[in-house]
Amino acid sequence: MDDNTFLIYQLKPGGATRDYRFAPRDRLIAEGLTVDRGNYSHMYTGTMATNLKSTSAILETLFTKFNTNRPQDFAGHSLSTSDVVVLCRDGKATAYYVDSFRYEKIPEFLDAPYRYYSTQRPVDIGTFPKTENGPAQVFNFDKRERVESATFRAWGYVAYNAPLTKKQIDDYELRAASDNPDHIRLSAYQLEAQAQIVGKWEKAHRVSEVKRLTWYHGDFGVFVRKEHVTQERLAERYGEIIEEKLRAAYMREAQKDFTNFGLRTSPASFDEKRLMIEQAQVVGHWEEIKELPDDERFTWHKPSISGFALREPVVSPEQLEQRYNYAFQDLKRDTERQNTKKPIAEQLRESAEYAARDNAARSTPTDHKDKGDRT
Repeated sequence: MDDNTFLIYQLKPGGATRDYRFAPRDRLIAEGLTVDRGNYSHMYTGTMATNLKSTSAILETLFTKFNTNRPQDFAGHSLSTSDVVVLCRDGKATAYYVDSFRYEKIPEFLDAPYRYYSTQRPVDIGTFPKTENGPAQVFNFDKRERVESATFRAWGYVAYNAPLTKKQIDDYELRAASDNPDHIRLSAYQLEAQAQIVGKWEKAHRVSEVKRLTWYHGDFGVFVRKEHVTQERLAERYGEIIEEKLRAAYMREAQKDFTNFGLRTSPASFDEKRLMIEQAQVVGHWEEIKELPDDERFTWHKPSISGFALREPVVSPEQLEQRYNYAFQDLKRDTERQNTKKPIAEQLRESAEYAARDNAARSTPTDHKDKGDRT
C-alpha cells in the first residue's frame, strides 16, 4: 500500500444507487442502508500534501481542491455528500464518508478490501481459492457485465481480507481489482482522462506517429492509449504536459504584472523584474513618507494594483536596488527611534491603503489619465 496517498470513490450511475446519491449518513442509517464499496467507482488516486498532518486539514484541503480547482485528469463530479475518501498513511487505509457538514469514518467500506473478478465463469464452488482470510464475500452479477470502467467483463467477484498470491489468481483465472490496497494505481477513469489530454497535446504539437503514446479512435471520438504504452509512461507524459501548461500560465500572469507595475519595456531579466516589483513597494512607501517631489521619485501609487508602479523612464535594477537598500535601512531606523514594534510590512500595508484613499479623494479624470500614461 502506497503511503501518503488518497483515493476518491463516487457512486456508480444508474437506478441501483439512486437512494444513496447525495444522501447524508444519518438518512442511510435510518433507512437501513450501508455504504457498500460495490456501489462505488474508484475515480481518482493522488498524493497528499506532506505539510498537512491532521486528518481534518487533509480532508478539508481535498474538498476545496476537488470543488474549486479540480485536476485535469479528474473525470468525476465535484466532491459531494455520499462520496468516499480513503486516506493511506503509515501502512493503513482509512475510509471517510463525505457527509453534509463533516466526515464520518466508515470502516465497513474497507471490509474484505481485496477483490478479485471471475472473468471466465460464474462464481461457484471450486471457482475460487479458500484461505484463512476468506473469501469474506462472494457476489455474482445477473449476467456477465463490464467492470473496471468497461475495460473487461466479469461474472462476479470474491473478496478477501488479505491479498491472494499470483499463483492463486492464475490457477483460478481471476483478475485483481485495480484499486486493491496492495497495488493502488490510477483509476481507469483517471487514465482515460489523461489519454484525452495527452492525445490532444500530441495532435496539436504534431508529434510523429512513432513517438505518440495514443491513437485516435474514430468510432468513439476519443484518444486511446497504445497497447505497448504502460500506464506509468502515459501518466509521466501527462505530468510533463501539465507542468508545461502551468509554466506557460505563470509566464502569462508574470507578463501582466510587469505591465501593471511599469516594467513592460524594461530590459531587465525575468527574475530582475520580479525583484524590482518587490523593491518598488518599499521604495514607494519610503518616498511617500519623505514626500519627495515627483521629479525625484522612482515610483507612483497605482490604485488599480493597490501598490507602487515604477515611473517611466524605468530606472535600472542597480539604481532601484541602491534606493531600496537606503529606504529599507531608513525605515528600520525610524521604527527603532519611535520604539514601536509595528513591523515594516504593516507600515507598507497602511501606507498603501492611505495612498489609495488619498488618491481617490483628490484625483480627477485628467489625473487618472496622466498617471495612466506613465505606465
